[in-house]
Amino acid sequence: MFNEYNWGGYFIFTVLDIPVFVDGRTDLYDDFLKKYFRSILGAKEWKEPLDEYNISTVVVQDESALATLLREESNEWVVDCMKMIKRLFLSISP
Repeated sequence: MFNEYNWGGYFIFTVLDIPVFVDGRTDLYDDFLKKYFRSILGAKEWKEPLDEYNISTVVVQDESALATLLREESNEWVVDCMKMIKRLFLSISP
């Protein structure tokens, strides 16, 4: 699951059977955070980390750059759940 940085710790304790992409333990990630920020900020090659880690679930804030990009990729991603501050995207491909 690709998730917002600030939500990783919460998901670790509430969604036990799904590993998070990133959480608040920055000392564990080093260069990995560059991949995270490339995707979440919608930078060049933003899809690469999602593909590299076979991400099929994305939970991000609705106004994030990544949410905007995923909405534009409607042939690959679909909104499964939309709440007030977050949006859940699921990959269409298996």
